[in-house]
Amino acid sequence: MILDMEVYSEIIGDYGLFKKTVIEKKKSKTVRRNDLKAKPDFEEKLSEISNAVKSSWNPKIYRVDLENPGKTLLHWRGEYYVQEESASIPVKVLDPQPGETILDMCAAPGGKTTQIADEIDNKGLVIANDVSSNRLLSLFKNTYRAGAYCVKTTNYDGRSIPDNIMFDRILVDAPCTGEGDKAWRDFQPASKKEIETQSRVQQQLLEKAANLIKSGGVIVYSTCTINTKENEEVVGNVIDKTGLKLMDIDAELPPHQEGLSLQSVDGLGKTVRVLPHHLNSGVIYTAKLKYK
Repeated sequence: MILDMEVYSEIIGDYGLFKKTVIEKKKSKTVRRNDLKAKPDFEEKLSEISNAVKSSWNPKIYRVDLENPGKTLLHWRGEYYVQEESASIPVKVLDPQPGETILDMCAAPGGKTTQIADEIDNKGLVIANDVSSNRLLSLFKNTYRAGAYCVKTTNYDGRSIPDNIMFDRILVDAPCTGEGDKAWRDFQPASKKEIETQSRVQQQLLEKAANLIKSGGVIVYSTCTINTKENEEVVGNVIDKTGLKLMDIDAELPPHQEGLSLQSVDGLGKTVRVLPHHLNSGVIYTAKLKYK
């Protein structure tokens, strides 16, 4: 089934290296230091249980050789969060600032929510929303463990969030077909029907974010899938329908591939796609937008 990945050879620049990476299954295990809870001796304690290597581009990410990094005292105390290295990119691009009101529209289980709270040092308000009441339990547990006390949770369909509050920054880490995760297993591309269903919801979520953002505010759209239908085409369609404008991503990033161009929208090369061979991590597509 791995040969079915050939369908993405026109999207992925270094396709041979991508294929080799996922076939060899050399995915790294990584944790993100949580400075809301991490003690001064964090690195010393981590080195006692793992041969930890700090990320070259994100100083809070460590590659570890732990069999199960979610079953350690450091994790239990909230000093780190188990998170793929690539998954930390959208919040770095969002660049949340202390004192801001921020929405994480599709928040559960809370990895990016807790990262936002850490970045602003709990100084501000983070609304962590998720449509799934079942997944909210994980969100509660993870924000509590992380000491993310600036977080308030809500349980709306993201497309129906009330517009009685406006936000300085919004993260739309949209539900997707998850090809980035599937690529590490025997792989079948998502069906045309799956992609069409998800891209319709994704576009509606991003359009809603455009209605909730303050003038001059920043929206980051991200998925963990490969195809352009859920990525560039969603962003392009929403730009055509709203006052959103693509921004340059000025955050420090790992190796990546620029977004692909669409005839109808200028600037999609400002978006980025990080693939398994770039980091030995998951797929992440990220776009940064601003309300004019």
